[in-house]
Amino acid sequence: RRKVSGLATQMQKQLKAEVQDLEKEMTNILQNHAGVSRAAEDAKRAVRMQHTTNKNHKAAAILVFKTPGTNLHLAMRNLAKQIFVKEIVLIHDLSAANKEAQDDEEEEWKPPKEVYGKPVHYETTTGERREMQKYYACARSVQRKDVDVCFFQMPTRDTSGYIKSLWASFLRAPNLLHTAVGATTFYNDEELQFREDAFGIDAGFAYLNGGAFFLKASAEKFVARVETLWDEMYKVGNIDLEAAGYNAAADVYFSLWQNRPHVELDNDIVPYKRQIDEPRVYERNAYARRRLQTQAHVLAVKQLILDALASKKKGQRFNTTGAYRTDAYSSCGTDDCVLITNIPPVKPTVAMSAHLIGGLMASMLTRETSPEKCDVFKAHQYHYAVDGNPQTQWVTTNTNVTGGDYFGLDLLKLHKDLANVTVVAAHPFQSQMLLEVSMGGVTWYPLVSKPAVKVVDSWRGFAVSQYVYDLSEDLSTAWEKVLALPRKHHRRTPTPPLYIRYVRFRAAKSFALPLVVFDLTYATGDSADGVALSQSKLRGAGEMASYALESQGLADAASGVQAVSLPESSGAKRTSAGGAASLGGERRPRVRTSGG
Repeated sequence: RRKVSGLATQMQKQLKAEVQDLEKEMTNILQNHAGVSRAAEDAKRAVRMQHTTNKNHKAAAILVFKTPGTNLHLAMRNLAKQIFVKEIVLIHDLSAANKEAQDDEEEEWKPPKEVYGKPVHYETTTGERREMQKYYACARSVQRKDVDVCFFQMPTRDTSGYIKSLWASFLRAPNLLHTAVGATTFYNDEELQFREDAFGIDAGFAYLNGGAFFLKASAEKFVARVETLWDEMYKVGNIDLEAAGYNAAADVYFSLWQNRPHVELDNDIVPYKRQIDEPRVYERNAYARRRLQTQAHVLAVKQLILDALASKKKGQRFNTTGAYRTDAYSSCGTDDCVLITNIPPVKPTVAMSAHLIGGLMASMLTRETSPEKCDVFKAHQYHYAVDGNPQTQWVTTNTNVTGGDYFGLDLLKLHKDLANVTVVAAHPFQSQMLLEVSMGGVTWYPLVSKPAVKVVDSWRGFAVSQYVYDLSEDLSTAWEKVLALPRKHHRRTPTPPLYIRYVRFRAAKSFALPLVVFDLTYATGDSADGVALSQSKLRGAGEMASYALESQGLADAASGVQAVSLPESSGAKRTSAGGAASLGGERRPRVRTSGG
């Protein structure tokens, strides 16, 4: 015991001495290297922004159901586990259309008052509101005053595999509607996008049943708008047909009247409880569904154009076209990242005259089955790059890569322990693509990287190769070059980011082949911001600047940003789309350099 106690004391003294030396080195670098100081300031801003964004938005989960059961309980449990969900609102549909299901209930159902500490608000409704239920619930049934976001899903959809990444996608652009859909619906909705610059129209249709985040203010505005239109129709004695359309096809109106490009993630939509005759993945015929709602689509576009005309007559700008749409396209299989790319599945929406929108819609809504291009996309959809299945692949179908095209990952939060990124691909030019990293997705830092490559399979005559990019080593090399520069270059020279959230591979030139990606994953370790300089160098300017953030209590405030650690071995833990697997490596004890 004395030997163990003495050894522990000796280790504590040694680690304390290391920390003191590190503090002196950090102080010197931060005071005398303008580039490192700037990197520290950029990192502080990124940490503050992440913390503020997470703090400012709180969600209420809306579940509309006809009969309570296992699916509903599983959905409530999944939602209550999410830190951003502050309240669950249950709407029990007891309308006449649901009378048969009500008669089958043996006794009155008593909802829980809370689930995992999250309050549950329960209401019954007998009105025939149908799809309008969720918007009324969001606008008028949410109890907490600090909730500004609503999440809706059908109780039969298991959103546990993508709800975190969908939330992170929402936080990137909270003014947009964010949904998760299957491949066919995704492609169909991408086709149904309209833009008319003269009237300020930039809109499209979305599907919400698989899970959707939207602002509570948007729901309140939508409910008020529909009630105003109902009042106007009552005055002229025309209510039955169009009022039923608002209730039955509310999602059509809501998504289009946002007049902003929505963000849909191409995911696997799966049921909670699988029956014998139930498919493993929900993939409804989106084209047949849209055709059944043709009248609602036409009326929604008509009303949008009328509103735009009214604004134009008043001299007001109805909206700004060409609005920002994030580059998020699919959740990773483990829900810890999102596939990002600027390569769309269909040709980007182009501006057209208002009178042409009707003709385009007519041709789109007459189809009952998906076209061949949609079927090809479904076979090689975005999700197959990040689903963790080595037998599936995302292919930029019929699209050759042009200079500036990119693909990569949004890691959902800032990381300073990113170790490597692995790409399994069949396109032969992967090693020629530029590797870039970013904290905020706006300013990108290029890394000189030579991946470790090995052939793992073949596909249609092409070798399928695995490319492992050692970001820890690449960042270390980048920092060594920055620190070796003369003082006169410090202020002008870009420095690597101290935290990383986005990683991408960008084509510097065009290639006469498409992208073919089988797998895209990342791994984290204890590489201290990815900077592990040799002992003769300063122990890592990245770690030192990160210490400055810790000492001001900023990094601890940021959700998910880990404590500073001394340089350790290259042990890494795979935590992305392909699943978790320890890659080994001996690790030294982590040491908090501030805050206790």
